[in-house]
Amino acid sequence: MAEDFAGMTIAITVVTASIILAGILIGLGRSFGYKKIELFGIEELAQSVINAAIIGAFAALVAMISGLGSTITINACSTGSLLSQLSCSLSSASLGIGTFSSSLFQMLLTLGYYQDLILNFSAFSIAPFGNLDSISHILRSQMDMSNFISLLFAINVAISDFISNNALSLLFPSGLILRTFFASRRLGGMLIAIAVGAVLFYPTFILIFPNPAPELNNATMAMNAFNNNSYFAPVPIVDLNNNYAIAAKIDIMSGRCANNGTMIVNSSRCLDSNLTGFSRTNSSLVSTFSSDLTVISQKNNAAMGKALLFGLVAPIFSLIITLFFVIELGKVLGGDIGIKSFDLL
Repeated sequence: MAEDFAGMTIAITVVTASIILAGILIGLGRSFGYKKIELFGIEELAQSVINAAIIGAFAALVAMISGLGSTITINACSTGSLLSQLSCSLSSASLGIGTFSSSLFQMLLTLGYYQDLILNFSAFSIAPFGNLDSISHILRSQMDMSNFISLLFAINVAISDFISNNALSLLFPSGLILRTFFASRRLGGMLIAIAVGAVLFYPTFILIFPNPAPELNNATMAMNAFNNNSYFAPVPIVDLNNNYAIAAKIDIMSGRCANNGTMIVNSSRCLDSNLTGFSRTNSSLVSTFSSDLTVISQKNNAAMGKALLFGLVAPIFSLIITLFFVIELGKVLGGDIGIKSFDLL
């Protein structure tokens, strides 16, 4: 609720004090016959009433938009205010990109092992996985992009925390105080507009974008399955003493030991007993090394695309809308709305 926000009590206290001060000025003006003091008190009383109306309108807006928060938010992870929903969404996305980067780095280590693997024979030497350079380049680019997205989420979390800690506890009451006085009325109106825009509009137009955490988790699960696949793991040093260790590993990774999930047992390399966990009864080896890498790179691109949308495009889009709102509302709240304005009407 709006009355639970920090700073609302201060704002109400400021309005109450300004009403009392305006009443004192009106009383002094009438008692001593100073018309200017009386008119000044009446003007300040009008501004205090307007400030009270601003508080009431702000509280109503907060209650209304907070009630609609769960309907406008995609994949909401909190039932609290808009700022708490935004903080929760950013935290889950930041955690998702962190685990995503960790799994991707582990994949790059595995690819680096196979990419640099060279088999030396008496007359020639071959690098059976030398063509992994292209997919390694793609994954390294994804790693750089994931680090950039992680930085974006960290910045957005910092901005969200700043708004939560200062918008209602500092900017809003300060704006009411400054708006009470004629000389600082325009600045006070602008501060109130910034507080309202930061609390209501900025988080709302970010939360309409989907949270990338599910896609990041899906891509991370695919990479973890690849990293935990014993058939794709680097060959232990002790197994390199076996003449068929590398050959059997290549057959497995290329898919020649399986056909539509059914094991092919006519190859001595596919039946090598030194291959940990590999047996003729295993029928789970359906995909190949290259096909898994292709699928993973596609899932990573889709996940990072949504993460970039949520971490960069959404804040910029929301900031532009919020700025327009702040400028227009600041003009209204910073104007001279008082007795003279009603006289003109």
